[in-house]
Amino acid sequence: MFLQPNDQWQWHYDAKSDRLMLELSDDMVFATEYQGRQLVPASFATQAFCVEDASLYYQLMDHAADLNWSIPQQVQLVLNAIAVHRFYKPLMPQSWFFIELGQLMAPQQGELVIMHTQDGQGTFMVIEAGEQASVCLNLTGELMLSGNKLMPRFAVIKVMNNRFGHYHQAAPALRQVS
Repeated sequence: MFLQPNDQWQWHYDAKSDRLMLELSDDMVFATEYQGRQLVPASFATQAFCVEDASLYYQLMDHAADLNWSIPQQVQLVLNAIAVHRFYKPLMPQSWFFIELGQLMAPQQGELVIMHTQDGQGTFMVIEAGEQASVCLNLTGELMLSGNKLMPRFAVIKVMNNRFGHYHQAAPALRQVS
C-alpha cells in the first residue's frame, strides 16, 4: 500500500510508548523507531506533516525504489528517514566503525551507499549530506560494528564521506516460465 501524504498527517510524541509518532488518520498511527532521548525538543509538540516533509517523502521514495523491498517496507523506511531529518538530535561522526575507502564521495540526500566494517557490510540511506560527513540510516537487518556492538535496522549514525561505497541495485529475480 503506497500512502499519499496529506494535510491531516500530524507528528506527535507518545510518552507512554516513548516514540515519535505520525498520525496518518483517526485509526492509523505510524510509530517511528526513535525515542524521546534521541529527539530535539521541538519533537515533543504536535506538528503538521508539512510541505517540506511531503516533498522529501516523494524524493526518498524514488531512492527507496532501488531496494528490493515491498512498498510497505519502503514507506516505513521513508517515514523513519523524514523523522530523522526533521527531529533527530545532531550527531558527531562515529566513522571509526567503518573502513576508509580512500575516495571522498559527495553523496546526495536519499542516496543509497555501502559501508564496510571489520565484520561485514551494510547498506545505508544518506539522510543529511554534508561536505565531509553525512547522517545515514542503516538499512541492513543487524550490522555488526565491532566486538559485540550491533547496529539495528533504522539506527542513525553520522560518518565521514570517505567511508562510502557506491550502492549497486541487485538484479530483480527472474521467474521461470514453463
